[in-house]
Amino acid sequence: MDKNQQLQELNKRINAKFKSRTLLFGRGNLNAPIMLVSEYPHPDDIKKDKPLAHTAHGKIFDPLLKNLGLSRKNLYITNAVKATQESQETPNPKEIKQFSQFLREEIKIMEPKLIVALGSIALRGLSVKLPLFNIRGRLIRFGSNSLFATHHPSTVIQNPSLRLELEKDFKQLTEVIKNLV
Repeated sequence: MDKNQQLQELNKRINAKFKSRTLLFGRGNLNAPIMLVSEYPHPDDIKKDKPLAHTAHGKIFDPLLKNLGLSRKNLYITNAVKATQESQETPNPKEIKQFSQFLREEIKIMEPKLIVALGSIALRGLSVKLPLFNIRGRLIRFGSNSLFATHHPSTVIQNPSLRLELEKDFKQLTEVIKNLV
């Protein structure tokens, strides 16, 4: 079974488990060496059927990718929690855990060299116990993969003073990618 078929099977299982929820699955290059894990889909992401499509998130995220010499076509982008939040609340720990088993399977299928976690929910979905502020901007081993964590664009929207940290992390990510991929 190829990656596309494996992902389709995985997505069917996720749909079966979360029948009453609106879900958004990963999108992008199935052979990409880089996988971005965002937190959870915004309603705009669902409408546009792609992760990180919310206008405000994209205005921050897309230029950062461009500075890396990348585009969405060079990546595979997914969410730690595949379901939208009805009241726009942060997913609770139980919900993050329910989706984390599927995220691990998605990573196993995709076999990325580098996983970029955007935000603390993405880290928790990856079952990383360390808080974001302890590992932000650094490359760490993550099983057979490498993991790089930084802020989610929504955090920068809520706290504009973090934009410089996000930009600095993406500059650091440029070096990581050169050495890794």
